[in-house]
Order: sequence, then structure tokens, then C-alpha cells
Amino acid sequence: MKFSKPAVAALFAVSLISSGAAQAQFGGLGNALKKEAKKTKRKAEKRAVEEAEQAIDNALRGQKGKRIKIGSNSGGSSGSATLGTPSANLTSQTQCTGLALSNVTVGNLGEYTFQQGFSKEKRTGFINRRSGKVTGSCIAPSLQPQEILYFEVDEKKYKALDRGGDWTWQCVQSDNPGAGTTDYWTWNSDQYLSDSHMKLHCGNDQGVSDCATGSNGARASAYSADRKKRGKYGISFLARLNERSDARTEKLYCQYYNKRSGKSLVAFEYLSAPAR
Repeated sequence: MKFSKPAVAALFAVSLISSGAAQAQFGGLGNALKKEAKKTKRKAEKRAVEEAEQAIDNALRGQKGKRIKIGSNSGGSSGSATLGTPSANLTSQTQCTGLALSNVTVGNLGEYTFQQGFSKEKRTGFINRRSGKVTGSCIAPSLQPQEILYFEVDEKKYKALDRGGDWTWQCVQSDNPGAGTTDYWTWNSDQYLSDSHMKLHCGNDQGVSDCATGSNGARASAYSADRKKRGKYGISFLARLNERSDARTEKLYCQYYNKRSGKSLVAFEYLSAPAR
């Protein structure tokens, strides 16, 4: 019969007490049991993260081959499906915080392959990466449906701007910003990508040399340590599909807005497409 480490530790404690040795060693044993409990908790939390990321991997593999159709069948005009630089009447409504955006990158969350010798395996990560350019202090590159914007900011300065619930994503229709914010989706988190998505496995087919080996958890820890060493915080946004029944292809202008200061960390335009 197999026993877990906490169970073995507990049985060891009972044997010490019954043998009379506990009187001299009980204090040290108590500390050992506490350390063992903490270690078990850390392992459980790490396992939960890896299981969640594996679930994402499985979900993406289940959707392999799915394509998004953009055109006359989506209900939008060909003009609305053209992305460029957001118009001045949109960007002029965004006041930037002035916090510098670095490592600006656009890509997708998807499956990639890595090779070790003859062995080939698949993982899920941030793929099809291309560098992005910021204009006007905080206007980021425009996004196609399901593309992801990633960038980094100074962690201390960024967190100093938030006293709790101050940040929110806001989007308006580019052709009709006066209609107010859209309600196509609700998402207030500043991170769509996990650290393991950013740190691809070495030997990957994406040509990403800043890589690591090991499990999702090990690679995530490597990326987190690198960011903290540089004093950076990573922010990522997904250009989500519109799941409403009356959805059409249209351009949205979005900003990550701070309700207390009235300024935005980043703004960009993206092509919203129906999820069908």
C-alpha cells in the first residue's frame, strides 16, 4: 500500500510519541511536519497550474483546423475589414499615462513543435510573433481577429497606478464612438497569456531563441524570474470574437483605462469578427 508523504510524516510522529522519544524531539518534529505541509501545498499548487495549462493545450488541439471567415458572409463591408492606423478622432480621445511600453509583440496563442534529437513534441505557446511599434506614447499596433498584443511596463510604476479595480478595458465602435462602450464581452484582467506561453521550449519551430526546457511550470518560472530581474510586468490582450447572434465584422477601438486618473496605459484598434 502506498502512502503520501504527509501520511508517512504523520505515522512517523505517532511512532516517536509511542517510543518515548517525542519528549526530547517533539519541537523539531513539529517544525518538520510544518515544512512538509508547506512543501506539499506548493507541489499541489504547481500541479494545478500545469493541469490548467494542459487543459488549454487540449482545447486548442480540439479546435485544430477551425478557420474564421471574414468577408461578405460576416455582415461587414470590405472597407470595415481593412486595418491601418486608428483615425485621429479616435486617438485624440485617449490620454496616455506616459508609462513606457517595451517588448511590444503581436502574435497568436497556438500549437508549436519542438525537437530534441529524433523526438518531436507539441506544446501551446505564443507563436507567429512579430515586433510592434508604438506611436503617440501608447497607441499600439492594430490586431486581426484572435491576435494577441503583448507588451511590458515597469512593474513598480504600473502597480502604483492601481489602488484596486482602477483599470478596465473599454472598446467603442470605430465608426460610431459616440454610441458608447460595447458589451460584446467582459474582460478586466491584464494578462491573457501565461508565462509558459511566453517561454517556448528550446528546439521550437518558431525560431524563438529565448527559450527554456522542462515542464510548463518550469518554463513559466524561468520567464517570471527573467521579468522580475528586469523589473518588468507583462500585459497581454486577445482580440476576441463576438459571440452575439447579431455579430458582424467591424473595427473596434479599445483602451486600457484607469478610472481614477482618467488616462490609458495603451490603446489600439482591432477587427472584431463573429464567432461562427
